[in-house]
Amino acid sequence: MTDRTEPGPLVRALIARPVLAAADYPAPGPGPADPAALFTTWLLDALASDVPDAQVMTLSTVDAEGRPDARVLVLRDVDASTGAWHFWTEPDSPKARQFTARPDAALTVYWPRPGRQVRLRGPVRPAPACTTPSPALRCYALHATTVEFWQASPTRDHQHLRCTRTPTGWTSTGWTPTAVPG
Repeated sequence: MTDRTEPGPLVRALIARPVLAAADYPAPGPGPADPAALFTTWLLDALASDVPDAQVMTLSTVDAEGRPDARVLVLRDVDASTGAWHFWTEPDSPKARQFTARPDAALTVYWPRPGRQVRLRGPVRPAPACTTPSPALRCYALHATTVEFWQASPTRDHQHLRCTRTPTGWTSTGWTPTAVPG
């Protein structure tokens, strides 16, 4: 016989809290030939809608022991011509040491109000042409090899689009449904 206890207050609060429960979310829009263009459109929409901290993203790296590490930082620019998402950091920071040793990283952006998420993966490299406000900071860029867009739906029939960089440009899955259980 399994010993079952009543869920604690945290579990009850989490279960009771609606997730992706807006009455309406925007349509995802057409699939992009260039994912940086769709990302920029979504970011500008979030900024125009006063989504708090719309320019904030999570950078995930791997440390010397292979353990994942994540932190929140600020997006500084997107260069569509190179598929590069720019951010600033100190060159001797833990994150800079991590992506210098192991350049593969991931960025995640989430805008709750429009129910949109973007996930990017690729190597991080210095971006010397990018300017920073302080000589103590350096500009780095994640050069996306994959970009995934996710658009929530009030019916939980969410839409997902995956773009992959190839030697000749980008390929796309097109928008596909991704049903999530309630």
